Amino acid sequence: MFNTLQFHLDNQGKATLSNLSRWAKVLGTINIVLGSFNGFLSIPLLFGNNGLGIIALPSLIMSGILLYMGLQLTGASSKLQFAILNESDQAFSDALDRIQKFFFLSATLYLLGIFMILMMVGLGFMPGTGVQELVPENSGTISI
Repeated sequence: MFNTLQFHLDNQGKATLSNLSRWAKVLGTINIVLGSFNGFLSIPLLFGNNGLGIIALPSLIMSGILLYMGLQLTGASSKLQFAILNESDQAFSDALDRIQKFFFLSATLYLLGIFMILMMVGLGFMPGTGVQELVPENSGTISI
């Protein structure tokens, strides 16, 4: 067993980590922008008198999660750049930890989304829960 984490990289390994750092920064920035956009759109719904506050709360929670995920990736990008320049094993380990948090949150959100979609589809097929405009009021005789 090793007491420390040690990584030895050649030039190709450093180039690969540099590319990973750039793409982590791009994806992190996209998450931050999406989270901010979602949050800015949700705040008026929360304080408006239009009855959409129930939609705003989950949307704000999702905004916070997207922002957190974006910050994890941009932080990982910075740690990777520091690890490459200073050959720091600790910074590389910290970057991997942040990337792992991003993937865990992504997988959790995907599974939650799939569950919610399946639940909505299941509820949509229940009798009497469909859109009322599409359900005929008089289901007696139909003449063509």
